[in-house]
Amino acid sequence: MFVTNLQIRKTLQLAPIVLVTLIIADLILLFVPNFLGGLALNGYLTTIITLAIVLFYAFFGFPIFSFNAESDRIKIKSHLALSTVFGKTLSVPKMNITDLKIDLSGYRKKLVITYINSQGKEVSDKFSITILSKRKLAMLEKAVESFAQEKSPVNLHFFI
Repeated sequence: MFVTNLQIRKTLQLAPIVLVTLIIADLILLFVPNFLGGLALNGYLTTIITLAIVLFYAFFGFPIFSFNAESDRIKIKSHLALSTVFGKTLSVPKMNITDLKIDLSGYRKKLVITYINSQGKEVSDKFSITILSKRKLAMLEKAVESFAQEKSPVNLHFFI
């Protein structure tokens, strides 16, 4: 199953442009005397917008999320709307996954994946899914349930 929220990408790309325009306008009003008849906000708007951006990413994490379990590998990507430079990407064979669950506790929803890495150690990774809509979250829950019904390494017996 493939679950993504790429449809919100354009909105999240447009928002920083609008916010940067507001910051520039605020700074112009702050540093250019008598611009627009002496109207000034004393730089408060710049501070408020910067704090709002920091709080948004602190709460939601990376907003763009993709989950692809259609092949023999599970591929998960989570990144910013403007760039994929800052973000997380994971591609793991299904047979190496020991646990896949959705954590709804706390203020941030997370997809938690536990898998055996290439060094043979069991590691866990979390991806923020807070910004997913109810419909997309239900689709992801269905994908996690269908994965749990498949054969997983926890249920296999290895004989050496």
